[in-house]
Amino acid sequence: MTVPGLRRPIAAWSFLVDLVRAITEPPADVTQCDEGVRAVVAESAIARALSAAAGAWDRAYSSSALVAAYRRKVLPLVPAQMADRVRAVGCVTAMAAATTLILRTFSTERDPLTWALPAAVGIVALIAVLGAESIANAIANRHS
Repeated sequence: MTVPGLRRPIAAWSFLVDLVRAITEPPADVTQCDEGVRAVVAESAIARALSAAAGAWDRAYSSSALVAAYRRKVLPLVPAQMADRVRAVGCVTAMAAATTLILRTFSTERDPLTWALPAAVGIVALIAVLGAESIANAIANRHS
């Protein structure tokens, strides 16, 4: 559908009719459109190449000694509860923002608003620490 000029009134009228018809007709069947896109992607050479690369990555990841060491040493240290994870991320982010604000005082450059972003991030991080239970519940409800 191309937008016509006003020099051809018949074309302008048919454009308006086509536009109204496109807006008012029932929407397309989403499942059928998704199946069509999946079929096109399945036949794509790019999708096959990406799938082969992902398969090679998955095989290398599952047999990696580094990943096995990570699972043995680091994963037991990760908090099991979602609220503890949210709280930990909030604490780390707040410390990073505080560090940025402290190091800003040693800077020779004096831009007027360079403190605004780290301060805002720090405030949001502290809110996340205080509301970790509520955020964890929201995350759990979103995933279910």
